[in-house]
Amino acid sequence: MGDDRPGHDHAEPSGDSPGKRDDPLADPPGTGWQSDQRPDPPGTGWQSDQRPDPGEDPPTMRQPPGDDVSDDAVTGRRRRRGRHSLRRPKQGKTKAPWWELPLLVAVAILVAVLIKTFLVQPFYIPSQSMEKTLHGCAGCSGDRILVNKPIYYLRDPHPGDIVVFRAPTDVWFNEPLPANPSNPIVRGLRWFGQLVGLVPPDEHDLVKRVIAVGGQSVKCCDAEGNVQVSDSGPTGPWRSLNEPYVSSRLPGSEAEFGPVTVPKGRLWVMGDNRAQSDDSRYHYVNDYKNDPVQSTVPTGDVIGKAVIIAWPPSRWRTLGTPSTFTSAGATAMPAVASAAVVGPVWWLRRRRRRR
Repeated sequence: MGDDRPGHDHAEPSGDSPGKRDDPLADPPGTGWQSDQRPDPPGTGWQSDQRPDPGEDPPTMRQPPGDDVSDDAVTGRRRRRGRHSLRRPKQGKTKAPWWELPLLVAVAILVAVLIKTFLVQPFYIPSQSMEKTLHGCAGCSGDRILVNKPIYYLRDPHPGDIVVFRAPTDVWFNEPLPANPSNPIVRGLRWFGQLVGLVPPDEHDLVKRVIAVGGQSVKCCDAEGNVQVSDSGPTGPWRSLNEPYVSSRLPGSEAEFGPVTVPKGRLWVMGDNRAQSDDSRYHYVNDYKNDPVQSTVPTGDVIGKAVIIAWPPSRWRTLGTPSTFTSAGATAMPAVASAAVVGPVWWLRRRRRRR
């Protein structure tokens, strides 16, 4: 006998009993997914006894048997349809504007001029004064060298450097300049070649090796015929230079000169082919009669430092500083290196102690 007292809930029968209540969430008759609908073939679509998960939309159309309805397949079909729908008709190739090639040529010329003016400039060796380091002779194909120009913006020339410089006076340059062509076309091509560095300039440019700089004294010779340099003035002590790169020397007393103290801001330069070089020694002895100013080169006339032989390919090599010049500062290098290492360490330790 059931308890019909107020306040007690009645237990509802479970299963498919006749007393089952109508499901309020069930679809109305004739709509949705009813049990009396014809089932799909096995393995495809939604079966008659299946319901979509809560929150999932039921399918709007049935897929034929064997058709892939996975997410990847559907996404792939959509992408393919999107590509086809966005495909544009092919168009003919557009031609470059007429001004593009002249602009590229002008930019290339500008870059070449800037490099030649501020960075690296090629020079042609016309004489034999620097044999055998640099090859050159009248009427032959001499070496072409590349000159580093910015280096002397940062420091002065050092002993041993091979430098290109403008001749201080016309006396220094005893070789005639090439005649200016009369044909205007040839003259224009020559001017353009000089502009970009392919043709030697119409200047009195020379190349020599720095032997002594301002404040040093130089003389020749010791018992073996070597040039000597002093850092302490004309009274010495003297250091003899070991110069295996010298191709020829003047005989006997013709090689003798000095001692000469090089004025500040000037350079004593000599060719490696001493017997065939009109250099500081030659002008000091012959032209200017023991004048240390006229026989030396102002540092302001130096164009740059020769760093490499660029042509011909068979003579490619760098132009460094001989060890006979670098050894002079070797004794000071350990002290400088020690100060550079010990100084910061000492400063850091002192700061820690203060803390």
